[in-house]
Amino acid sequence: MTPLVSIIVPMYNVEPFIEDCIGSLLHQTLSDLEIILVNDGSPDRSGEIAEDYAKRDERIRVIHQKNGGLSSARNAGIRAARGTYIGFVDGDDYVSSAMFQRLIEEAEQNQLDIAGCGFYKQSADGRTYVPPQLDKNRVLAKPEIAERLKQAHETRFIWYVWRYVYRRELLERANLTFDEDIRFAEDSPFNLSAFCEAERVKMLDEGLYIYRENPNSLTEVPYKPAMDEQIQKQYQAKIAFYNHYGLAGACKEDLNVYICKHQLPMLLANACASPDPPKDIKKQIKHILSYDMVRQAVRNTSVQHEKLLRGERLVLGLCKLRLIFLIKLFFEQRGTMKGSAKQA
Repeated sequence: MTPLVSIIVPMYNVEPFIEDCIGSLLHQTLSDLEIILVNDGSPDRSGEIAEDYAKRDERIRVIHQKNGGLSSARNAGIRAARGTYIGFVDGDDYVSSAMFQRLIEEAEQNQLDIAGCGFYKQSADGRTYVPPQLDKNRVLAKPEIAERLKQAHETRFIWYVWRYVYRRELLERANLTFDEDIRFAEDSPFNLSAFCEAERVKMLDEGLYIYRENPNSLTEVPYKPAMDEQIQKQYQAKIAFYNHYGLAGACKEDLNVYICKHQLPMLLANACASPDPPKDIKKQIKHILSYDMVRQAVRNTSVQHEKLLRGERLVLGLCKLRLIFLIKLFFEQRGTMKGSAKQA
């Protein structure tokens, strides 16, 4: 029998959180679901905990695989999914009891390919609501979705697959999976393609997902050696998408401004957080300025662009002038700018 929704939960080092996550899924007001727990070679007890839950509830299925990263784990879940819809929940997060009933009801009533919602960021200081970044509480048809894609990075609606459910037919029709070469901010290339292929989309202004800010997660580590390579892979995937769908011209400014506003400061801050000697950090900054994605963005974005804040304009100006020493000094004085993979 086909469940209404398959909920895919990748697991890697989430032992302190996974019981809360699974518990929130088992207590959904929508009971017609399957929960696919993907143990991505986790060295902790996440896999054992998952198996214990599977023995107690037949709606739970567990997949064990060698560590391949978040994209690999999600793809394994997609391949195993039998539901009419597919949703994703990260193993260190949890959801409200009504999340999947609300989203599936809307999808069924409005014949949606994608239904989404707002979410809460939960930290030690409490919760902060993040509303949807697309038009709220109304159906968007394909022409309107195409217009929104021109500002996909400015509005950030392509961030976070876990706040959406996707009709499985959409993913099959588009042959859509996660790029397993991208292990950093893999959501946005996936969502670009998903929204481009979708016929009808609707966002609910309801906080149904709870994203737990985990200070020990990989995304919060000050220096990430693989960041440069991963961000460039993400960029290449997006350029391939734009070229394939003939959107390169329409989306060029959106992507360039996003790089100058977010990814370039992240790359430079990451370089300055490196434990390497100062001369090697300067060499890395110079190297970053040579990346094709950076050269294109820096050359084509004005320091007076209305979307840039004062500090971002200063960084862009320093990069245009290639003032390596001042770039290094700026980030050392300011401290490492936080760059979460979930925001990249």
